[in-house]
Amino acid sequence: MKSLFEQYRDEFQGTTYCCYCLQPQGDKYHCCQENHFVPFEDLYIDEQKDIIEEEMHWAEIEAKQQEILNGR
Repeated sequence: MKSLFEQYRDEFQGTTYCCYCLQPQGDKYHCCQENHFVPFEDLYIDEQKDIIEEEMHWAEIEAKQQEILNGR
């Protein structure tokens, strides 16, 4: 069974990120006054970990907000 980290890595494969600020490209043509975007899998492993940790952090916050809204 894959770890949560491995699941996130699989999910982000092919997503392109700014080389400088690590924000997803989305519909942008440039970021940080440049147009250097790379696929998630080509980022350094530490950068991949930073992105995944941030996503996990926001997922945790969203889950807590849902608990509050549901009265738990």
